[in-house]
Amino acid sequence: MRFSKERSQRLLVLALGLGLAVRVAIFLNTGDLGARIADERHYVRIADNIAAGNGFATDAGTPTSIRPPLYPALLAGVWRVAGPGNLQAVRLCQILLALATTGLVYMVGARLYDPTVGHVAAALFWLYPSLIFVNFLILTETLFTFLLVGFVLLSLVLLESAGMVAALGCGVSLGLAALTRSVLWPTPLVLCPIVALLVRAPVARRLALPLVLLAGYLLVVTPWAVRNTRLQGVITIVDTMGGINLRMGNYEYTPNDRMWDAVMLTGAQNWVHGYQGAYPGEPATEGTKDKWAQRKAFEYMREHPGQTLRRSLIKFADFWGLEREFIAGVQQGVYTPPLWFAVAAMVSVLVAYVLIVTAGAAGIWLAAPRDWRAQVLVLLPALVILAGHTLAFGHSRYHLPLIPTLAVYGSALVTSRVPRIVFASRANVLGAMATLSTLLAIWIRQVALVDLPRIKDLLNHVG
Repeated sequence: MRFSKERSQRLLVLALGLGLAVRVAIFLNTGDLGARIADERHYVRIADNIAAGNGFATDAGTPTSIRPPLYPALLAGVWRVAGPGNLQAVRLCQILLALATTGLVYMVGARLYDPTVGHVAAALFWLYPSLIFVNFLILTETLFTFLLVGFVLLSLVLLESAGMVAALGCGVSLGLAALTRSVLWPTPLVLCPIVALLVRAPVARRLALPLVLLAGYLLVVTPWAVRNTRLQGVITIVDTMGGINLRMGNYEYTPNDRMWDAVMLTGAQNWVHGYQGAYPGEPATEGTKDKWAQRKAFEYMREHPGQTLRRSLIKFADFWGLEREFIAGVQQGVYTPPLWFAVAAMVSVLVAYVLIVTAGAAGIWLAAPRDWRAQVLVLLPALVILAGHTLAFGHSRYHLPLIPTLAVYGSALVTSRVPRIVFASRANVLGAMATLSTLLAIWIRQVALVDLPRIKDLLNHVG
């Protein structure tokens, strides 16, 4: 299909209208939908305490560092305007954030390629079923995706302009993203040297820009890190979940599949078993438990390299697994939509994911932007996120913030007037084939071993 600039503009306008209509229809039917998922309830509890003046705490007098701070702070800010516990106001805010992210996706696509790619990528993002779904959940996905895409856009501006303001903004946006999802907090360790290498400017400026970027990042993150470290008695940058997650994904009782289910294990199989014996008489905090869990996880990984590699491959597969959160929620009775809606959602989620991920993965190889430096900066945060979840534990929900990037590359692939494969090198073609074959193998494994039994149960449940 040939895409002109005018045609892609019309497509985006149509997509915006359709996506808004779908969201309004869902919004009108979620007035009684509470926080059903454990993570949702945890965020609500912390936000309630912030709004009540108890600080970042699970209860009055019980400050915590268990979660990154920005999302609960957003909830509390919304509630101070709209009234305590108003989840519909949060959902409305998240719809507006998704709309703003759509604009950012357009700008990323236009900068990497051209406005046509930007229009199509923005339309794909706005209509993506699972991203519509998470607009109505009290989870970090919508906010994190907005901040992540904003960071990517500012990194491209920095690459082109070599400007100090762009560097500062890039650091601030990265810091805000890290305070929403802690998986990104180590990114400056690799980003700053890369910026110094990639930016085309005099040596003095090339050395100064990473320092300004780092200053913007530290400006945002440092106050929270100081607060956490004082509270926990050990260095704690963003939250106290990193070591715990790493431990649950890397110890003797880690489940062979659905490794996040390790949180449900009790007794001697629980991730924290053995902590008190390791530090008798010392006061336990979230931070000391987290550092102990991190150390024990790394010890186990060193002692069991073969098993660690096998588990990492499973985590990688889980990360890129077919999206099934909504379907699982219906199956478990968390959501009770009409049968027609459940089936339509199941089909649309599956089709949209497969199409965008395959097109995006192929586009990374076959439709790379002319400036290879931009490719590095766009893919860097995606690689950091992927590496973090491959080490700890993967879940298909965690790939959602990467959908905008895949939408841009997929749009570049499908809107080209001449098939990109005509100009691709043999190595790139082989890379695309290997990537798509890996994804296909992951999905076949998941469908055969996990999803077919669940789909049968779902149809029985809603029938």
